[in-house]
Amino acid sequence: MVDKYQKKMWKTRIKSFPTLYLLANSLSWFTITLFIIEDFVKTLALNELFLVSGFYFAGLIGSAVIGATLLNGRSKNKTFLFSWILFGVVACLLFSLGATTSLTGLTAALLILGASIGLGIPTCFSFFADQTKAENRGRIGALMFFIVQLFAAILIFSTDGVAINYQFLILAIWRLLGVVGIFFYKPLPKMSEERVILIKSIVKERTFLLYFLPWFLFTLVNFTESPIIQTYFGPVLYNNSLLVETLINSVAAFIGGALCDYKGRKITAILGFVLLGLGYAILSFFNSGSYKEIAQFLYIVCDGVAWGILYVTFIFVLWGDLSDGKTREKYYLLGSLPFLFSGMIEMLVQPFVKSDVISTAFSLASFFLFIAIVPLLYATETLPEKAMKDRDLKSYLEKAQKIAQKETEKKQKKESTNTSEDSEESEVEQEENDEKYVEAQKLAEKYY
Repeated sequence: MVDKYQKKMWKTRIKSFPTLYLLANSLSWFTITLFIIEDFVKTLALNELFLVSGFYFAGLIGSAVIGATLLNGRSKNKTFLFSWILFGVVACLLFSLGATTSLTGLTAALLILGASIGLGIPTCFSFFADQTKAENRGRIGALMFFIVQLFAAILIFSTDGVAINYQFLILAIWRLLGVVGIFFYKPLPKMSEERVILIKSIVKERTFLLYFLPWFLFTLVNFTESPIIQTYFGPVLYNNSLLVETLINSVAAFIGGALCDYKGRKITAILGFVLLGLGYAILSFFNSGSYKEIAQFLYIVCDGVAWGILYVTFIFVLWGDLSDGKTREKYYLLGSLPFLFSGMIEMLVQPFVKSDVISTAFSLASFFLFIAIVPLLYATETLPEKAMKDRDLKSYLEKAQKIAQKETEKKQKKESTNTSEDSEESEVEQEENDEKYVEAQKLAEKYY
């Protein structure tokens, strides 16, 4: 019976691999694409920067809205997914073949590239939510985050030091590898009918708003501060800090995933905000003098741990919990909007950063991040109470079983000891009886 259950469980897991691989491929592709674009457009004039970034994010968000609404019913079939991947390959190739020759070409290429990214992202996230249970969604989300980071690191090393045309050629090849997931993809049967829900209905949900507002404030503050941090740290230290933070948040994601599943999403999100607010508070108080390096180190640790926790909680877990039995794509679309806008915020803030506002900026960031905790205090826990009770019951039963096993072992040991003692006593009695028998036999022979 156990073997059949385990086989069934492994079959379900194997069926989920293609779609999870597609999600990891898509997220890593999006991350490095944005990273390369940001590095390229920062040399443009301010008006050109506004133009190209506006078209890129318009294409990105507009296509995500279309994918989550108009194409929602058809977005999970192989034809759509295959077309989406090929669209991304073509967009990268167009950029590689001469998008940088003129401003018009660059703008058009970025619009197409943004559209090719956003179209299927909500669908990929819905795959993740469909194929994970609420009680293990945090840990699987942490594993997904780690895989995305690993893929992104491979892409960074592959594109490092080469011209932008070749960088997008490498990205086109990587995107094409996403087809592997489509070949092995088999749509899972629906356990129950999805309830179609309108976006305006989601926005009116109290629990959604209480989680969305802190997340929005976090992305606004964090990505506004990112160019300021870059100026404050300097290019060398900033690049090294990115590497260190990547390692830290990859590990911290597993901590965040475990906390999500065992302690709840709410307390995990609060912990992430507290750590990030603490990091900015340390920078604001110790931004000069002999403690500056220590403050920078502590910020890197706090920021790395907080990012790992918050990314898993808000990108993977929460919107999957809230969309249970509903149209998942729309929840993930709305939940991802602040993160999608964050790249544009970072691009546009960069030219306005001045060294004399650094201390004030860190203090304000710390203040707003601690303020962001307030809505979370009133939010409803999205981890089902039944899952927590079942886990507590399971933990109690395991402890009870261990105690019972120890008591059984003690009893067996005691019985074994008693049996041994009884055996020794019977042997002594037998020896005494034998001696008495020998003496009686001698007396009988003597007198009779």
